[in-house]
Amino acid sequence: MTDTTGAGLGPLPRTHGLVADDIARYVERLIVSGELSLGAALPPERVLAETLGVSRNALREALTRLAGRGLVERRQGSANRVARTVPLAAALTERMNDVAAEFRNAVEFRAVIEPQLVRLAADRVDRAQLDALRALLDSGSESDPEGSATLDIAFHTAVAQATGNPLLAALGELTASWTVAARLYSHLDADGRRLSHEGHARILAALVARDPDAAEYAMRIHLAEIRDLAERTG
Repeated sequence: MTDTTGAGLGPLPRTHGLVADDIARYVERLIVSGELSLGAALPPERVLAETLGVSRNALREALTRLAGRGLVERRQGSANRVARTVPLAAALTERMNDVAAEFRNAVEFRAVIEPQLVRLAADRVDRAQLDALRALLDSGSESDPEGSATLDIAFHTAVAQATGNPLLAALGELTASWTVAARLYSHLDADGRRLSHEGHARILAALVARDPDAAEYAMRIHLAEIRDLAERTG
């Protein structure tokens, strides 16, 4: 949605909470879901307030919060705009009510797909691909959830590419894209980031040894550790 008329934005779904909280939650969902396009101009505050059925003061407070989260750009004398990029953490926040079920589905899906991908990769990986995986492992950060999750996705995608099968490589990329929120969930915790890094190290060692059995086992242990951590922490 790129128009600035406010059509389709309201009325605001209300809860028993503060109006500004409801506005911020509602607009955040529209942004993260793509119903409001990245970089799109928002309607003028007067129009948006009337469309949502809220006061302009409550709207301004909500927009200020959204700007603080990196979801809205506010500039004096110009239209408010949806941010051109949405922080990865926002994708998780908007879906927290469903994240437990989504995490279970993602873990089950990955447990079926990824052990077989890494097993095949152990037979076919070349030196350049091993070097690329080693570089990803060496650049891992345990202090930054978003950076750690991004490297996690890159590592597993690279493993799928190492199968040498373009269809399986595409499946690996789809697996990553379908499980972004669940991966972020596991990387919010410092133990999750540590387990991810250690699991990748074991997987890489098995790939270097070109041992399919060890690679598959390392992947299964890695996925199980992340699953168990999530279940313990809730």
